[in-house]
Amino acid sequence: MRTDFGDLVIDRAIVHVVPQRKRADPDEPIPLSEAPCNLNDAVRTALQARLRSVLAATGREVIEDPDSRSALPDRVHSFLSGEINLVDVSVELVHLLRNSQSGVNSAGLLLVAEAHLGHQLSLLIVKLEQETGMQATETFVDGLRTFDMKYLADLLFTEKSKIHKVALFPEDGIGDERIEGWAADRQLSGKMAVFFLERFLGCRQKNEPREVTRRFHDVTTEWINSYIADPDIRINYVMATLAELQSPAPSLDPVEFAQRHLDLLHRDAFIEHLQQSELPCRTFDKDIHHLETRLNNMRVCFASGVFIVAPVDAIGDQQVLALEDQGDGTTSVTITGTVTTATAYAPPGGRRRSQSREPSHHSQVENHESAPSANE
Repeated sequence: MRTDFGDLVIDRAIVHVVPQRKRADPDEPIPLSEAPCNLNDAVRTALQARLRSVLAATGREVIEDPDSRSALPDRVHSFLSGEINLVDVSVELVHLLRNSQSGVNSAGLLLVAEAHLGHQLSLLIVKLEQETGMQATETFVDGLRTFDMKYLADLLFTEKSKIHKVALFPEDGIGDERIEGWAADRQLSGKMAVFFLERFLGCRQKNEPREVTRRFHDVTTEWINSYIADPDIRINYVMATLAELQSPAPSLDPVEFAQRHLDLLHRDAFIEHLQQSELPCRTFDKDIHHLETRLNNMRVCFASGVFIVAPVDAIGDQQVLALEDQGDGTTSVTITGTVTTATAYAPPGGRRRSQSREPSHHSQVENHESAPSANE
């Protein structure tokens, strides 16, 4: 899937005011637009630029959830199939949005636009929040109610962006059973509010965060061990992978990861390997739930069958565990520390017998073997 939206073009747009849903009066009438806005070139250009940026930065691939009760996927399918026009689909969507929200969601605007993504007809849905004290100006065109887009531009293009939620569904994303597209939630740093993603859009993320995070770890370490020959570089790359996954950042951009941590000559091969492994090469939400027990330690294996399991911090500390390339395809490992115990080793699930020894004050172990493999 694409990583930018530079060819997104808005053809026509309709804006509806969405009042706050009051629990005591859920059927409060909505002042519906009956005609598209007057989009002048300046407003269209600025709006397209802002939406392209939002989708590129925080957009996530979404797919229709077959268990959802939302009618939105059917409405999107009907519009992109030519069965319903822009005005009518926008009216249905504003009611769906209102019903999916609770009393805590503030009043705002819903922009529904006929757009093109490249050559693909698309439906663009944008939830906006108005500036305090401002309201879109109601006007009439040929006797039909609409809202003045020139005034709306004042709400959109302030220093504080008021574009909060976006969804984009292209024509090539509709199928007999499901629709696919992109969604972005500016308020949750890449993740999406449940009411917006599930209740309103009737979708789920195509790349489930826990699974895609686990696969990024596995595929990246596989590439490092199969493509990188230098043992020092190999270990540095694995350590960078573990550090990136453990960082507090809520998302991970593989291209940015490659630019920050990989040598220039290795970046293209890494991205190509991700693509061949069917992993997203654009930002995804990170969830290390399946990896937590695997990120604290690194296992370094040698051709002889000898291996070392050590905390990542220890491998990065030359005074504790030092690996030195001997220049002939072998590596010297020096471990400095106090010996506390020695145990017989069995594979996971096997039985172990322990032999306690009196701790010594200082010991060093060296092993000269072929270059290590940084498999976790």
